[in-house]
Parts: sequence; structure tokens; C-alpha cells
Amino acid sequence: MRIKIKSFATFRNILENEREMEVAEGTTVAALLDLLIKERPPLRDAMFEAPGVLLDHVNILRNGRNIHFEDGLETRIADKDVISLFPPVGGG
Repeated sequence: MRIKIKSFATFRNILENEREMEVAEGTTVAALLDLLIKERPPLRDAMFEAPGVLLDHVNILRNGRNIHFEDGLETRIADKDVISLFPPVGGG
């Protein structure tokens, strides 16, 4: 399956802004993040407070929908999905 990954704000410093990637059928968001972390280890500390526990305010969207409203990190990815990674962002 071919998917697109978009990274925003500080995640762009670790990953490319946008990339396409081949993943196996049945891949979950958690498995995708494991693959990305193997390529770019600093991503682990930028996203997780503990194994399997995302930092507060890290948002991951699958086709514009927050995975929190699906199956969380166990959300399955489908062919041509767009996964968007948003770190905590503050403003004022």
C-alpha cells in the first residue's frame, strides 16, 4: 500500500515535510510510527512520553480525522491514506 505522510511544525525538523511510503496491508498507526522511529530515532522522544503513550497534544490525523476518534494508535491504515503528524504547538 502506498500512503502519504505529512509532518508539521517541529516534526518537520525530524521528518520530511511530506513523503510517500510503502507499507504492508493491515499496518496500524503504531506500526507506521515504529517504522518512522527506526529511520529517525529522535522522533520517539518528540512524540511519546512512554512506549505506546503519545505526549499530550500530539495529534495524528488519518485523512483529516483524528485517530483519537477511531482506534487510536491501533487505527489501521488503508491504501492512499494521508497521515498528518502535528506536534504540540503554542501561540499567543
